[in-house]
Amino acid sequence: IEMDEQLVMMKHFTGALVRFNQSLKQSLAELQGQHDRVSPIWQDEMRRRYDAVWGPFQQHLKRYAEGESQGYVEFLYIKTYALERYLHGG
Repeated sequence: IEMDEQLVMMKHFTGALVRFNQSLKQSLAELQGQHDRVSPIWQDEMRRRYDAVWGPFQQHLKRYAEGESQGYVEFLYIKTYALERYLHGG
């Protein structure tokens, strides 16, 4: 792959990651709303097993969506900017 193509691919990937992160945040918020609605009426053993699995997974998703995701996007912006300067000057 030529460096110009690499630059285009990096920009495309960065945009896709930004859209994914936005979608993930929205989906997590919607899912939390669904959990909040069902929580008062779903209080059985299956719910406790579900929470034991869902809780840690949710925390990982939330940590990514609320913090780590921006770090990855920022990293890509920096690398894309550096490659663009290398290829086109500035």
